[in-house]
Amino acid sequence: MEKNFTINIFGYGETQYAEKEINFKITTTELTSVKPLLDAIWLEKPEDVVGGDDYYAVNIFNYNAKSWIGKGKENASFGVRGEDSSVDLINTLIAEITALIPKK
Repeated sequence: MEKNFTINIFGYGETQYAEKEINFKITTTELTSVKPLLDAIWLEKPEDVVGGDDYYAVNIFNYNAKSWIGKGKENASFGVRGEDSSVDLINTLIAEITALIPKK
């Protein structure tokens, strides 16, 4: 799979996948692999970061950077760098999204 990609999971209910030849958005509720990935990223939250888990956006840049942008000041915001155990979850989400992209 392409290693130069971005995944944006928006709190308003859409998920976007972008890489060299693809820029595709889909309703998040259509994707079964988003929740396990969000749960895994939340578990990576640094201990000193406080707040709820309601998010404006969760962004994944390739396999080595993730950012959780909390919705409002009462929700946590944090970033995580480095490849980790979520690689398989990311690959699962990419496979699910790319399978839904209409064929040209």
